[in-house]
Amino acid sequence: MFATDTLTLANRLHVTMSGRYNRTTIDNTDRIRPIAGTGSLTGRHSFSGFNPAVGAAYRATGVLSFYGGFTQGSRAPTAIELGCADPNSPCRLPNAMAGDPPLEQVVARTFEAGVRGTAEGNLRWSAGWFRGVNREDILFVASEQTGFGYFKNFERTRRQGVELSANWRFGRVTLGGGYTFLDATFQSEEEVNGSGNSTNEEARDGIPGTEGVIEIEPGNRIPLVPRHMVKAFTEIQVTPRLVVDFDAAGITSSFARGNENNLHQPDGRYYLGEGSSPGYVVANLGARFDVHPRVQLFVQVNNLFNRQYTTAAQLGATGFTATGSFIARPFPAIGGEFPVQQSAFFAPGAPRGAWGGLRIRF
Repeated sequence: MFATDTLTLANRLHVTMSGRYNRTTIDNTDRIRPIAGTGSLTGRHSFSGFNPAVGAAYRATGVLSFYGGFTQGSRAPTAIELGCADPNSPCRLPNAMAGDPPLEQVVARTFEAGVRGTAEGNLRWSAGWFRGVNREDILFVASEQTGFGYFKNFERTRRQGVELSANWRFGRVTLGGGYTFLDATFQSEEEVNGSGNSTNEEARDGIPGTEGVIEIEPGNRIPLVPRHMVKAFTEIQVTPRLVVDFDAAGITSSFARGNENNLHQPDGRYYLGEGSSPGYVVANLGARFDVHPRVQLFVQVNNLFNRQYTTAAQLGATGFTATGSFIARPFPAIGGEFPVQQSAFFAPGAPRGAWGGLRIRF
């Protein structure tokens, strides 16, 4: 259920209030172990909550306005998360299923404020600040049973930053761009699997390359989230019917999954690869031609210069050497345990892709 209303409190001040009530039911049935209990997936879970929001916009002058607001959102745990949430029956992988105890739903509260403006009728710009805190976030944590883990409610994570954008039109050309600074951090302590991390507890105890855990501290950056993002675009009205556009995006590096403590350093022997994925820049080119007011031809080329880049990274074990040979136990035993070579695995970005088509509007 959802309701919203906008009130005009003064000639230039508008306030919007809204509320949403959600109720979600997740019903899991285990056909192998139908009776609920340790190791069974059978369980019925209901999650409900009311999420309010309020925002205000004030037009100070004809070309300058201010805005601010607060929103709350929530999500219920997924069936996969519920199916691996029992510390007494942990899973080897985050997508395995082994138990079905309750989890709390995630609640996110976000504050934002900013200013928007226009100049000379052709320049539009905005600057904003945001701060969002997730409570009861869901994280795959390490179990006391080596090599296993389970989903658990994590006390608090935070995402905050600033967003800047502007676009300017002169004649047949429009230029624009934007910048986002995003500081995404853990705000609570936790213990997670760190087998591929050079600073896990076993490596610190002199047994590198073996399974171990790492400690998350408040302030550690969340993996897979870049801190800086820059975008720029230009659009050219070549003729009344033909438009060509070009855009580029620059993304800075982000920490790899498995490097939640942000401390991993490769040693070239037991641990290979950096603990982060490098930044990248990708450019795209497109064009569209109006054959008729309701018929348009278009063409699009993504990754125009066919750059090779990676979008994410994860630390983990590998049995392959640099030459492609497989060696199950490349190192002698240390204290009765055989170390395994750990490496960084990268998710490749899409190569150049081109396509075209016809759009018909009715």
